Amino acid sequence: MSLPNAVLRLSTDVLADINDDERLAFAYAHGPALSGFGEEAELVCVWETAEVPAEASPEATHLTVARFQDLLAQLDRGEGWEHPSSEALRVIGAFSEGTLLADDSELGSKARAEVTEFPQALADASREAVAAEADDLAKRLGDAADPWDLAETLTTGLHRAYVALFAAGGYFFPGRDNRADFVARYLLGDEVPEAEAAVWAAARSEHRSEDLPEAWRHLAKVVLDNC
Repeated sequence: MSLPNAVLRLSTDVLADINDDERLAFAYAHGPALSGFGEEAELVCVWETAEVPAEASPEATHLTVARFQDLLAQLDRGEGWEHPSSEALRVIGAFSEGTLLADDSELGSKARAEVTEFPQALADASREAVAAEADDLAKRLGDAADPWDLAETLTTGLHRAYVALFAAGGYFFPGRDNRADFVARYLLGDEVPEAEAAVWAAARSEHRSEDLPEAWRHLAKVVLDNC
């Protein structure tokens, strides 16, 4: 299968100038152009050095092998996934969806093999968190008087719910963008997106303090039933 134009551009215009550097361990591309939901792609270069080279191209994202492996190890321990901004889930999830463009060290292929064996600790930890936090989160949502607190609590809770759903299917949650499409792609059913829609409707309800906790408990139950 031919690569999308955005990935070809990164490979020929950006990576071509980097690939001869013996310090480069591997490089990969990820983004909407590869997932099928857009035209953009991002190049990530992973360096077999103590620090990212100072002269590294600003047209790519850069990591050291040590940092990449630490992020991978975090997920293997069931960590690094808890918040929408969690680096481990974001980086390793993108890697799992991406495509290798350079790998002279073969460390990229080794990492690819590792991510195909989904970390059971991540599936267990995320499922247990959704179960343990369901009632407390429902109460916090019902009691939230500050819209900022409401939004933060709801966003974090939904993130954790989707991480658990995807992990139960053996996938890294790719983030909020196109989440319903990814649920459909991976045959995870339509119950959770429907339950999420009910949560947002409850958040806008005139009776939010009563409707939202119940909607959240229902979503948590649907997620756990699918785990």
